[in-house]
Amino acid sequence: GSIRNGYTVKLLNKVPEPRTVVISLHDLPGATMNVVGIDLPDSVSVPVTLEPDRAKSLKVYVRQPRGLGTAGVQALRFTVEDRSTLETAEYTTTFESPE
Repeated sequence: GSIRNGYTVKLLNKVPEPRTVVISLHDLPGATMNVVGIDLPDSVSVPVTLEPDRAKSLKVYVRQPRGLGTAGVQALRFTVEDRSTLETAEYTTTFESPE
């Protein structure tokens, strides 16, 4: 058993060329994520290609093995990094598990 929460991650590429960013998951012990439509194994980071001057909405599922976290609400952080320009952004949200 594991506990799974779903998130919608919206990314906007404001440059007139394609770029690849890496979405990473932090601060949630033992957790991994997968992105719907990206055929990669569950991981703590996923590369995403963004089209020029376009927004992209992703469905992200985060899983944490039962017993690794605390019951109730835990904080988690997503970071998005463009490794070619070293630009980063982060967002803190919550992961909920049964009490």
